[in-house]
Amino acid sequence: MRVFSASLSIAVTAVLLPAFAVAQTSPPAAPSYPPPPGNQPANPPPAGYQQPPPGYQQPPPGYQQPQQQPPPGYQQPQQQPPPGYPQQPQQPGSQQPQQQPPPGYYPPQQPPPPGYYQPPPPGYYPPPGYYPPPGYYPPPGYPVPAPRPAGPPPRTHGFLAMPYLGFHSFAGDAGRAYRPGGTLGVLLGGRINPSFSFNGELRVDILNFRDVPTTERWDGSEVEIGISPLFHMQFATGEFVLGPKLAFFGHQLTVNDLNGIKTSGDTWTGWSAGFNAGVFFAVGRAMSLGGMFSFTVRNPTQECPEDSFGTEHCLSGDYAAESVFGFHGALLF
Repeated sequence: MRVFSASLSIAVTAVLLPAFAVAQTSPPAAPSYPPPPGNQPANPPPAGYQQPPPGYQQPPPGYQQPQQQPPPGYQQPQQQPPPGYPQQPQQPGSQQPQQQPPPGYYPPQQPPPPGYYQPPPPGYYPPPGYYPPPGYYPPPGYPVPAPRPAGPPPRTHGFLAMPYLGFHSFAGDAGRAYRPGGTLGVLLGGRINPSFSFNGELRVDILNFRDVPTTERWDGSEVEIGISPLFHMQFATGEFVLGPKLAFFGHQLTVNDLNGIKTSGDTWTGWSAGFNAGVFFAVGRAMSLGGMFSFTVRNPTQECPEDSFGTEHCLSGDYAAESVFGFHGALLF
């Protein structure tokens, strides 16, 4: 029994001795008293407050922090009403205030309709196939395309040939004796310079008589041989021509019966004067196509009638002149 008591005492002492030692070494907890009334802070710092770094200066009273400006070209999105939001009806006579865009805002450009030509901005040359607007100049150093030629330029030097074909008509008293007839001729010469050419002319007019007896057949013609210089006035695709003419002419009339036997004839000779005028358009580097108008006054100075035996009797005198108009299509080489 004594042995059991002694063992129990030893066990209790081994357990309680360390707890007593810890209690003796730990300091007692300080009592918590409320702070005095004058030491409490007015506004306690919020949760997560960080102490400012050393050297921080408080801004002066009335200081306003500057607002950050949006970058150039920034467009503030417009707030759209939610789906289903009823739009307020506009009262009659009232004007809804228009919202002004902020400075620097540019509305989006609508694409032009099909076929609309919009001139390029300054310093930009239009793409190939487009002509610049009037008064537009390309930037320096840009290759300027050559304008499209409307046609080849006319010839301005060298040999000149002008064959023509048309008709003629008489005026005055001669117009009562002749109907309009055909005309064939040619000018041959050369260009002295781009503005002047010296040429000779050969022309044949086929006469068409009026009031011919039914038992006869009349054939006649008039031929001119002379000089016809021309003045040339060029333009981009052609030229105008104008010049006087001076020539000798001859009139030939042959009267045959219905069997084709010559019964009589008549020949006139004299001189003629007039002018040629026309316009020609170049269809190639060496040829132009155009038309010409001519006016000629023919003055006979000698008449030589011929009898049925072929004998002529020439008489000189002052005979009536003939006024002849001509309209011709011509080629100019």
